[in-house]
This record gives sequence, structure tokens and C-alpha cells, in this order.
Amino acid sequence: MLINLTTRTIIVLAGMACFLIIGTVFGLSSLFKDDNGAALSGSEKSEATAQQSTSGKSQTPANMQTFVVYKYNDPQAGMEAFHLLIPKGWEADGGVTWVANPALPAQFHFRFYHPGGSEEFDLFPTQAYFWTDNQLFLSTNPPGSLRFGTLVAAPIDLHTAFSKVIIPNFRGGVGGLRIVERKAVAELAALAKGAPAPGVAAAADGGKIRIEYQENGKLLEEEMYAAVSQFVIPLPGYFINYWYIDYIFSFKAEKGKLDSQSKIFQTMIYSLKVNPPYFAKVANVKEQLAQMAIQGIHAVGRMGSMIARAGSEMRADQQQAWEQRQQAQDRIAQNFSDYIRGVERFNDPLSGKEVELPAGYGHAWANNLGEYLVTDSPGYNPNVGSNLHWEPLPPVK
Repeated sequence: MLINLTTRTIIVLAGMACFLIIGTVFGLSSLFKDDNGAALSGSEKSEATAQQSTSGKSQTPANMQTFVVYKYNDPQAGMEAFHLLIPKGWEADGGVTWVANPALPAQFHFRFYHPGGSEEFDLFPTQAYFWTDNQLFLSTNPPGSLRFGTLVAAPIDLHTAFSKVIIPNFRGGVGGLRIVERKAVAELAALAKGAPAPGVAAAADGGKIRIEYQENGKLLEEEMYAAVSQFVIPLPGYFINYWYIDYIFSFKAEKGKLDSQSKIFQTMIYSLKVNPPYFAKVANVKEQLAQMAIQGIHAVGRMGSMIARAGSEMRADQQQAWEQRQQAQDRIAQNFSDYIRGVERFNDPLSGKEVELPAGYGHAWANNLGEYLVTDSPGYNPNVGSNLHWEPLPPVK
């Protein structure tokens, strides 16, 4: 009876919180405002950047920042997964790993970094767990074992998640690491908890820490964000709990420079946009895996064909859940500026959308490649000496 009830709840959880489908990237893409510029792949981005830098002949202001669009195409899904703005000259590492896990079939891990410096923005994979107080189940599935691809482990609080999971997994090799600050982030907790679902008791805690450590001979500081969420389903005589360490992302720079880079980091995360057909494909793979788990069918070795067969069009229920989630997260995003500060909103006439760019420059431009430029020089015109078409961006009133 426990097996049937436990696998049934996988289906329940599949529809109750869209962001749990692949974790941090989907949640942040809705939390922070998106741009609608033309999407370029990493190689396309490099070509456009080189062309612009060699063709420009006008005098470049000292205080200027250009952003280009980075797009990630998932080779297994055969489509764009997401895109975002990154500073011109920055590079990206990482990808999506597909696993036969009904809780999280697609895991994101990306690093966006300045190759000539220490500035870096990281998206870390969601950590998924299963727990119950059913002692019979635990006698055959003890902590440390896998349940339908999900690790069996007792839930932990956010403080322990940072110190015992996130830091050891993602910063375990650095020297002299110490935590210098902790702070709650209620908005992350609200996102991680999600919308109410019948028969599920949800709870979440969100926050951030600032750490310092030595790496490659430099003293770095990094601000890491995360949320711990629990989804408890009471059953006759016991409960089951699917819980997650999610929304794990960070910004880092040399000590003393992190705060001054906050505008750039915020622009990057505000511009992150997930491709809805990709969301649908992942959701459909998730449902297939859950059905196979119920039927006792092993999915290992079948992921490639499952991904290829999975549809990329949203059903009506998926579309409704997607839209409701975005509306809720947009409302939360309005209050998030206390934690990540320093952007202004501009109207982009080329895309017909609003875009968030670093504050304090006063002047912003967009081109037909989906790139953006901010400067404090009122007389600078990027069209001079360029073969690209740039449009000035009026601020949102």
C-alpha cells in the first residue's frame, strides 16, 4: 500500500509547483522581469560581439557597459532552454543533465563569468529528497538510499542546508572559507512554497549568506541564495515528505568589489527567460517518469527516446499553471529590490517590451541583435562608426 500511495503522490506534486520541474532557472525566470530581445547562441553571441568591437570608430565613453544575449540550446531536447543578458566579453560554462528522476528530470548547472576578472554569476542544481515516518519503509529504504531516483534523507533547516550541503558541494575545494553574514529572504521562501495544493502541507524558508575565501591567490566574497521547501502529504498512520533545496544561485567578486557589481548581476538575473515549449517538454517527461515509476518500469537507458517523444506544447492545465505562477512571481518581484538592488526599467522599442538595466548611467540603447548598452555620456551615439542599428531607450515613467 505504501508503494502505491507514494508513487501516486509523485503525480500530485508534478502539478502543484511548476518551478520544481527543473528548479532554479524556471523559478528565477518568472521571479525577475524578462527581456524579449533576439536570442543568440553562445557562438552567435561571440560573432556579434567581435563584429561590433571592430567596427566601432567613435570615441567610447569611459563609463559604459554593453550586454549581449546568451542562449542555451539543450542538445537532448533539440531546442532553446533559456536565454539571458550577460556583459559583453563574459563567457559561460555548464549545461542541462537529464536523469531518470520523476522529481527532477532535468538539472541545470551554469556559470557565467568574466574571463579577465573574478566576477561570476552561478546557477546551481536543485537538490531533491524524500522522507517519511513510516518505519517499515525506512527499514528497507534507509537514509542514503534512492526512492525513484530521489535521495532518502530527513529534512534539514536552511542554516544546515548552506553549511552541510551547498557549501561542501559547490565550494568545498576553496581555502579559508568563512560565513560573514546571514539574512532571511522572505520572497524566496514564498516562491519555494508555491501555491496551495489540496492534501499537501507546504512550508519553506529562504535566505542568503555572504562568504569569504581564498581562490587562485585572491580573496573573494560571494553571496549565495537558497530556499528549503517541504511538501508533506499526511496518510493513514504516517506521512510522506518531498523536500528540496532550491533556488540556489550566487554572485561573487574580489573582496570589496561585490557590492559595486550588484547592478550587473541584477541585470543578468532579471533578464533570464525560459522558453515555454521547453518547460512543457520537461513537464511531459516528468509525467512519463512518474507513470513508469508507478508501473515499476525502469527508465534508465530510455531517457533519450523519452525526451525526443515528449511534446513541447502546453496543455491547458499546464498553461494555466504557468500563467498563474508567473503572475504570483511578478507580484513578489516588486518587493525583491531590497535584496538585489540597482536597476532601472526602460522601454525597448525594438522588442516592444520593458527591460531592466543597471541604474545610475542615465542613458540606454538597444540594437537589432538584442544587445543593450548603458552609458553616463549624454552625447555618445553608438550608431556612429557602427554597422549595427541602435535605438535610444526611454525610461519607464
